[in-house]
Amino acid sequence: MTVVEVIVQILLFLLPLAVGARYGPMALIGASAVSVFIMVEAMRLEPGQAPIAAIFIVLSVITATAAMTAAGGMEWLVRLAERGLRKHPRQIPVVGPLLVWIFTVMSGTGNITFALVPILYEVSYGAKIRPERVLATANAVSQLALMASPVAAVSYVFLQQTESQGNSLGKMLAVTVPASLIATVLASLVMSRYGKNLADDPEYQRRLAAGEIEPPSQADPDTLPPLRPRAAASAFIFVAGVIIGCILGFFEKLRPTYLKALPDGSYVDHTVSMSTMIPITMFAVAGVIMIVCKVKTPAVINEPIIGTGLIAALLLLSVPVLAGTILNAHMESVTSFVGSAIGVSVMLFALLLFMLASLIQSQVASLTILVPAATAAGLGMGPMTGMLGAASGNNLLASMGGLGQACILTDKTGSTKQGSILINGSFLVPMLLCSGFAIAVGLGLQLLVY
Repeated sequence: MTVVEVIVQILLFLLPLAVGARYGPMALIGASAVSVFIMVEAMRLEPGQAPIAAIFIVLSVITATAAMTAAGGMEWLVRLAERGLRKHPRQIPVVGPLLVWIFTVMSGTGNITFALVPILYEVSYGAKIRPERVLATANAVSQLALMASPVAAVSYVFLQQTESQGNSLGKMLAVTVPASLIATVLASLVMSRYGKNLADDPEYQRRLAAGEIEPPSQADPDTLPPLRPRAAASAFIFVAGVIIGCILGFFEKLRPTYLKALPDGSYVDHTVSMSTMIPITMFAVAGVIMIVCKVKTPAVINEPIIGTGLIAALLLLSVPVLAGTILNAHMESVTSFVGSAIGVSVMLFALLLFMLASLIQSQVASLTILVPAATAAGLGMGPMTGMLGAASGNNLLASMGGLGQACILTDKTGSTKQGSILINGSFLVPMLLCSGFAIAVGLGLQLLVY
């Protein structure tokens, strides 16, 4: 393979990323397909394989979450959280991000934070606390907590890739849950003193003097619209599905085993993997919610999270295939590079994962690309699990994302900012804190677990 061909392949990989950064994820999907077409048809490269199991996981979790939301379960959970926050407003810098961590772990999606952003803002502003401290940290935690969720796509994609080496859901969560939880608390404590107090913030004082900002309205529970009759039931069904998924992951013997034929004609016992059981479980949860709570199909489809999930699934059909097409032609070189980097320091896996996630803007796609190369290079499951916090590098361009913009637009004090070069806004410091603390704690815990 000539140097020119390699340069062309690198450009065909980088151009879709640039297009995606400029025009959004759907443009990234289409541009990736164009690059793959050129490489397969014109350059005759072997196309990469789409992670079908991961796509089913994403679609099943999003469907179950949308069904619960359509039934009113998400609103029920949010109101429950709001009552608790308003009782202890001064604790919002730590309690707010912790609440985001809990909701993200339970639901398997950071998009649940959208529902919490107005509450976090109103409570923090009402307590005269700089909203940036809470909103920016909550944004970072919404991505970090995914590594600790038993129903998040990123968890099961990683598990699927390492299960054959003896990894299990129990081992993984024994590292990722405490690592991400401790990182959330530590980052929140640091951020609770970040930036100027509102009384000393010139931009806030200017807006206040100009009449551009009003005190946040304190919602009266009696004036809120009534919940759907079976809203609480849908939340309980969803949580029950999460618990069932955890139990099946922790106890392999509860999963069915059948005989699987090998190429030589012999048979071996094969236990159904969690990458298969999770979609089955979560699609079943969606079905039960729709039946018990009498939710119609249009109501589920019209939930915004369905669009988010579809984009995530399409990204898994495009970006990993693009990267896989190039990796197929250079696997030996890539494995050698990753192996050399890991040989210098295992910490370079975290740096590579962080950089890849920030480029691709997808935790799942980044792990799909990097974990096989790291495994082939000899990196053990323990260190990889301990450094999963680096995958939150996909939040590097948070100010361009929907949640980041929601935080910026919701914060009428002007404390939550986008930044002049996109990455230097309010979200950079809490993201680095969360990743750094999670990696440090995770690497220590994996020594005890693996």
